[in-house]
Amino acid sequence: MKHARRGVRWMNFWQGQPTLTVMGWVMRATVTVLWLMLIAKLMGQREVGNMNMFDFVVAISIGSVASSHLVDSEVPLAGSLISIATIGAIDILFAFLGLKHSKFRRVVQDESIMLIENGQIRYDMMAKTMYNLDDLLAGLRLKNYPNIHDVEFAFLESNGQLSVIPKSQARPVTPADLGLDTEYEGRPAVLVEDGNILVDNLKSIGLTQEWLLDELAKQGVHDPKELAAVILDTKGRLYIGRKNSSQKD
Repeated sequence: MKHARRGVRWMNFWQGQPTLTVMGWVMRATVTVLWLMLIAKLMGQREVGNMNMFDFVVAISIGSVASSHLVDSEVPLAGSLISIATIGAIDILFAFLGLKHSKFRRVVQDESIMLIENGQIRYDMMAKTMYNLDDLLAGLRLKNYPNIHDVEFAFLESNGQLSVIPKSQARPVTPADLGLDTEYEGRPAVLVEDGNILVDNLKSIGLTQEWLLDELAKQGVHDPKELAAVILDTKGRLYIGRKNSSQKD
């Protein structure tokens, strides 16, 4: 009877209560992580790769709500999950409206601010953004432009990153500058990953598993399980990486 009561008790991790069993805390943490992964997936990759001020506020809010029921057993789990989903839905809605309406996008997302214009530092814009000279010079060095005379424009983007447009004389020489024709370079295809043949990738480029095995046999490889990676570039060259080895062909 006592064991039955314990079983019912840890299964009540959804509800707020004075104490939780170890299993109850584990279940709360597991459900929370899975729920956050789902919400983050729906919100899109921009949340991590291109976080603006509104996205930052959303991330902080979700983190605060998620932590509430992980540190306080009396906070119901269901209510926190609903709050997290609501915040995520608001972010998705605002992102959708921002795609459709530029005026709305300017409300929730800051515009790029020009810090250097025609080679001259815009001190008025730096004061507006609380961006000091040391920050600017550090950002330019990180972009490989230690000499400010080489910079034509510099923008503080909405995600807090500094983007730099150098003067034409300071740009690296390109094949176009030299009038040289270049070949198309497409996307390499991963054919084997951690010993597993990626059949879908083979099909997408019109090749078969039999072709791959024949090519590997020519290189002395008879079992793909021995390989960490096989990559085919657009020039038809195979990179073969063996497990526990730096050897490549």
